[in-house]
Amino acid sequence: MGHLESLVDVLSDYSRCAVLERDGSRIVVLERGARILGAFLGGSPNLLWVNPKLEEELREGGWNVGGLRLWISPERNFFYRRPEEFEDWFCPQGLDPGSYRIVEASSDRAVLEGEIAAFDHLAKDELKGLVRREIRLLEGGAGRLRLRIRERILGEYSSRVNPWVLAQVPTGYAGVGTVLAPARRGAEPIPYFGEIPRNRLRVSANHVSFRIDGNFVAKLGIKPEDLREPGLGSIGYVYRIGRRLWSALILRTSNIPLAQEDCLDVPRHDPSLPRAALQSYNSGPEAFEDIKFGEIELQLTPTENFSGRIFASVEYDFIAMVGSRGEVLKGIRRILGIAKPRLY
Repeated sequence: MGHLESLVDVLSDYSRCAVLERDGSRIVVLERGARILGAFLGGSPNLLWVNPKLEEELREGGWNVGGLRLWISPERNFFYRRPEEFEDWFCPQGLDPGSYRIVEASSDRAVLEGEIAAFDHLAKDELKGLVRREIRLLEGGAGRLRLRIRERILGEYSSRVNPWVLAQVPTGYAGVGTVLAPARRGAEPIPYFGEIPRNRLRVSANHVSFRIDGNFVAKLGIKPEDLREPGLGSIGYVYRIGRRLWSALILRTSNIPLAQEDCLDVPRHDPSLPRAALQSYNSGPEAFEDIKFGEIELQLTPTENFSGRIFASVEYDFIAMVGSRGEVLKGIRRILGIAKPRLY
């Protein structure tokens, strides 16, 4: 859905939504699943990926509508009915769409609250909780917008979980984009779903580049020990939205795990490998036959557990930019600290 009006028209048949606006920047927040489903800068198309079969997905109660969402990890425990073998993947409806409500909405702020529930198929334990999402549009206009998103989780569970933020991104005008993850020299990317072909992954002196084209299922992980600054995590995506127009989407946070013991999501390829704080996913026909998208992801600081009660309060920024190639790369240098990004 490339235009805000047509997106809102479709959504309004299935769920409430709120539109935030500041200086020509507009954000569409969907009550169902508490998703940010639209990000528009001036006359730009939607900068987030939305399922081209959105209406069908909503009508059938599916999870894969697009946008920016909140899940919990480890994925192995909650999203696989046979977790020991990493088989029979599904999305728990108690997590997504859950049962969210828009409880506050203004021109530049939306607050959603809801209940979540999921069964841990590995530990044979139930998680139940309350989630509050606060979304604020802090900056808009002049080719850039910035959201500040705060997530609060309060629940009952015997262990810990990572709040897991995922933004679905399009392949864009050229059919290919590049994920950029700032990392220290000598970083060792983690292959989450199997070995990543060399033509899809580049490790440079101060960042990792990962190809997004929707043609091959692969997942990248960056462990917290490979971040340039401990406790500060950021991951970006650069792609073309027209012949001469480019865009960048960035997730940035200071609520990122510091070490392995706080990263709970184990790699499917080999659970003994290190675990990641930053992740990125490239879809492929093996998983989704007729749609193409990628994801940039944060595994945030895990919940605290006090005698079976879990709690987390984390926040992060979502930044979007639109401009010429040079303008967008200048923003990448400023925000991600990558002077010469290697692009696909």
